[in-house]
Amino acid sequence: MLRTADADDRAGRRQRTMRPVRLHVKLRHAVLAAAVLLVGAVAAAQPVAPVESDTDRAVRDVIETTRDYRQALERVLGFHVKDVERASTLVDQRRELYARGIASLRELETVERALDDARAKLAKTQQEIAQADHALAEALVAAVSPPVPPSPASPPLPEPGVAPGLAPIFVRFRGAAPWSLADTPRIDRFFRERFGRALPVSAYGQTPVHDRLHLDHHQALDVAVHPDSPEGAALLSFLRGAGISFIAFRGAIAGAATGAHIHVGAPSPRTAALTPPAARPTP
Repeated sequence: MLRTADADDRAGRRQRTMRPVRLHVKLRHAVLAAAVLLVGAVAAAQPVAPVESDTDRAVRDVIETTRDYRQALERVLGFHVKDVERASTLVDQRRELYARGIASLRELETVERALDDARAKLAKTQQEIAQADHALAEALVAAVSPPVPPSPASPPLPEPGVAPGLAPIFVRFRGAAPWSLADTPRIDRFFRERFGRALPVSAYGQTPVHDRLHLDHHQALDVAVHPDSPEGAALLSFLRGAGISFIAFRGAIAGAATGAHIHVGAPSPRTAALTPPAARPTP
């Protein structure tokens, strides 16, 4: 009887010892199950990120590249503006000293040349910024627009936008007449006779900006006039009558005039860096 009582006592102690272990195991299983359910609920609540298409990626890359390049140019522009201001002040001072017989003519001419150089650098940077705006509009069109069938007799029609809020507002016309940069004097002559000034060319052939955006602009001409201005309307009428292809941009971004210009010649084709894989020619 004593052994039986001892055995029962030991069994009872083992049972009491195992209860916390079993409880701990049950709790751990319950916690794991709850964690699985929680993770599942969170995953279900998370929105599925849309898959970025090759075209969307090309457009995004164009915008980012142009934005970074333009910001760098704007920083340089600020330095050039200050250089022009300093040079102008110095010229005014030297002219006053020269008038009083204190400064020599050579000293005056030196600071005047420095002012001319500063103004030239400022104008060059301003032109590069304009080229960046123009190239952005052309790059967006090149990245997403389907080819236009030959229809030289048809009037140009507005094309659908690239993407909401990002679409260039443009009109494209494909003419039957051959075009090369050698024909530029013909357009310049028309513009001079009509408006009494030179054709405001912002990009003649390939530029570093077009290289950065992977656009072939070798046989294209950009004219810095708004298509809706009197100069722009007259130029478009001349090009249409001559059968010369063009793309008229009212802006790089919908609702903004930035990038407005007239691109004379065929659309600038993309290089491989901008062409979506599906659209690239098979080697």
